Amino acid sequence: MTTVELNNKDNADRAPDHERPSLHFLRPSSDTLKVPTCNTVIDLGTLTHNDLIDKVYAMAQELFPSWANQKEDLSIHRISGALTNAVFFVDARGKRRLLRVYGVGVDQLVDREKELAWLARLGRLNLGPRLLAIFGNGRFEEYVDSVTLNHHDIRDPATSQQIAQCLARQHAIIQIYPQPSSDPTLEIWKNVDKWYGLVKQLLPTLKQQHPDWAPLLDIYNFDRLGGEIERSKRILSSVKSPVVFGHNDLQYGNILKRDDTGALVLVDFEYAGYNTRGYDLANHFIEWRYDYHGAQPAAMTEPFPTPDEQLRFIQSYIDTNDTNATSAEEIRMEMQVWLGATHVGWGLWGLIQASQSQIDFDYFYYSMERLDAFRDELAKWNLD
Repeated sequence: MTTVELNNKDNADRAPDHERPSLHFLRPSSDTLKVPTCNTVIDLGTLTHNDLIDKVYAMAQELFPSWANQKEDLSIHRISGALTNAVFFVDARGKRRLLRVYGVGVDQLVDREKELAWLARLGRLNLGPRLLAIFGNGRFEEYVDSVTLNHHDIRDPATSQQIAQCLARQHAIIQIYPQPSSDPTLEIWKNVDKWYGLVKQLLPTLKQQHPDWAPLLDIYNFDRLGGEIERSKRILSSVKSPVVFGHNDLQYGNILKRDDTGALVLVDFEYAGYNTRGYDLANHFIEWRYDYHGAQPAAMTEPFPTPDEQLRFIQSYIDTNDTNATSAEEIRMEMQVWLGATHVGWGLWGLIQASQSQIDFDYFYYSMERLDAFRDELAKWNLD
């Protein structure tokens, strides 16, 4: 659900190969993370802007020795709009890189080592910005001279088809990096099981910190939710939907449009991993319902894509991956079955964020609306 607004594109830099960082820091898993590393931690809660420049300059000297000769070479501009991270443009001597500082508590939600490994792989496949360096609580990424899509853009027919093509190419990565047979569990259920356990632990704290939330949390009945999750797993285990390498958070703020070619680039792979095709399609279509920069950013105020819009997207997906064995209508029906799983995952995620995030976003409303939507979807499958 992270969003990044890319603007102020002057003096952009795509870091040509010969200017990429030296490899003087290597992680043990160097086959996937051959990037410079340091242990610096940036505490945005205590640093002034000048302190931040000092900190970033010191890191730049360690990670990118030839980037900035002196502190005065460096300028930092914070980008508004991130829901789980703080994102900055860092410019030095005509070259720009993206600095991402992880949000407080987000590591409870994200497997950071796995995310970094996938970022490195996707960058090598030219399917996302390259990972340039990592530090104690963040990373540097390649800057892509681009603009971020908005909630209107994803409804544009031509743009929607471009998104489908990008998603199809990412899903096909499973042919290069197949799901390990030793770990067949889908990403959605790994997350739901972990997040459900965290939510159960956090409920007393949430009720104490926000007494006005307590009645709604009690009425929802999270003990009952555990059984409903297991029922949903049983239902979906019988649905045929191929496992792919999913983005799992494909909302408009995670899609860039390049200035030079107009091509789209998917970014923010915090939640990427092995899921079904139906899940990733369902997740993207639900994101049509949000305007994260509107008057009610936490609410599903926008219309769900119409059947024709869904079929147009899916047909472009099929044409890209040459999925001739399945019709667009069959994939559309497959997607609909996975809507509930999408809702319950993000609903639990939202409650965890509500307990700890300092970002101005109504995570509690967001969470309860998604969890209610999960029950609405589950009610359509009256199998018990």
